[in-house]
Amino acid sequence: MSTSELIGGAVLHGGDRATLTWVREYPHSVATLWTALTVPDVTRRWWADLRADLRPGGEFSLMWLYGPPDGLEWWPGQVVAFDPPRLLEHTNSEHGVLRWELEPLDAGALRARTRLTLTNELEGDDEWVPMSLATWQLQLEQLEQALEGESPQWTTWPADHDLRLRHLRAAYAATLPLGG
Repeated sequence: MSTSELIGGAVLHGGDRATLTWVREYPHSVATLWTALTVPDVTRRWWADLRADLRPGGEFSLMWLYGPPDGLEWWPGQVVAFDPPRLLEHTNSEHGVLRWELEPLDAGALRARTRLTLTNELEGDDEWVPMSLATWQLQLEQLEQALEGESPQWTTWPADHDLRLRHLRAAYAATLPLGG
């Protein structure tokens, strides 16, 4: 696998903490992406099941939908910052702090475009950081597919993506200045 397939963002290390940043552009409106981040019927199409009380201090718990049905569990979280439809920041018991920022692009264009910036602050080591980068790359690709109307087959998603996930993880591990 070439590193040109890696489309992750900056990785900063501070001891055992890492900050991962992704910037992606989607040919959809801010409102469409906001819905994809905050409405459970839509989050299920690309990311996870969601239980949310969308206000600072409210619940933002996620259950990833891939894996054996008897092994799925809710990962609790809480809304930290909420400024619809531009900013959502929340915690997650497994993934630390996630900050989603939406910015409209090309205001005069015929089709709306939005820049999504995802920042993930987590406790990260030489194993967890490349895995997180690889997984977020796949999830953000799944978001793009969901916005185009495709729905994943969550029961087969792990097997369907395992080889690519392993390649992405190894490629990220080889290119990142970890251990910092």
